[in-house]
Amino acid sequence: MKKSSLLLLAVLSFLPAMLHAVSYPITEKGPSHVKSEDAMTVGTKLYLFHSGTDEVRKSIQVNDVLTVYREYPSDLFAETVEVGKVRVLALSGDYYFTAEVIGGDVTAGDLAKKGTVACFITAFKKNGRQQ
Repeated sequence: MKKSSLLLLAVLSFLPAMLHAVSYPITEKGPSHVKSEDAMTVGTKLYLFHSGTDEVRKSIQVNDVLTVYREYPSDLFAETVEVGKVRVLALSGDYYFTAEVIGGDVTAGDLAKKGTVACFITAFKKNGRQQ
């Protein structure tokens, strides 16, 4: 009897919260926190962070074109969205490539992929320095 009373109390406690739940429509453009002024457009030089493994070094070479994807939280969007393309310009140390946006608008945090390997877009180059 005590367990059934607790169960009934729990259900009655959560019922008002479920009735007042708010649902927001999903937009085609994605979350509003991705601002257009943060986007890197065609011609922008940027850095790609990678794991430094042999698989990455063998898969990604200078002049390769990588497709850029933006991933949203899985509770908002079911899949990733292709947002652009970048061309690898040079190897920059053990864990970075320098690349250039050749299509679309990309932001820091997007993933640049080629086959099964991926790099994080970390920052863009400005006047020869990392920003």
